[in-house]
Amino acid sequence: MKTKSWGKTCLVIFILELLLLVTFMTPEAVTRVMAMEGVKIENTLGTETLRELDKRTSESFNSLVIESGAYADMWHTLIPTEDEKAKSGRLKDTGKGLFRWIEDRLNVCMFLFFQFLERFHLMGLWFPSSVLIFMASVYSGLILRKIKQGSFAFSSPTAHRSGIRTILIMVTLLPLYFMFPSPITPYLYPVLNIIWAFMLMTIIANIAKRI
Repeated sequence: MKTKSWGKTCLVIFILELLLLVTFMTPEAVTRVMAMEGVKIENTLGTETLRELDKRTSESFNSLVIESGAYADMWHTLIPTEDEKAKSGRLKDTGKGLFRWIEDRLNVCMFLFFQFLERFHLMGLWFPSSVLIFMASVYSGLILRKIKQGSFAFSSPTAHRSGIRTILIMVTLLPLYFMFPSPITPYLYPVLNIIWAFMLMTIIANIAKRI
């Protein structure tokens, strides 16, 4: 599958996933997932890490959603205020159930976005400890390439393209993962970093030789 078509497929799947989550999940269900995932993080990485993660996530959420006015704008666009209801007279109770449902959907969107930011920041917390892995993979890739140049060994363009394609596929799948409606183990992040590092080594080691 070509990279562009794969990207479009992932985008369509992400939109469908988001629509299904917003339509059928409840705010309580999303908070339960985040609470269970928080327990996993605390048990794995410690209380201080969980506090730092919550701090970073809350700061990002407040900056992007609350302080920017995005939440207030969405709320007033979708749900009438008490004054607007009063001005509608006898029609003030019309659509009461619909507006309650819309309010729940809006809350689900906010909780899902908070979960998205939390998982994004957790990936960022793992990055410093993975720098050495990436540095080692780059160094190993360069050494392997020099060995191939010196011994006239074959540099596989298939392996080179497969490494690039694997990294692109994993990156395009990240939004689907960030919205996944189930608690995820924090150990997934170092596994992803190890796979990326191995693919990076493969890409560098199989760059076409130049004489």
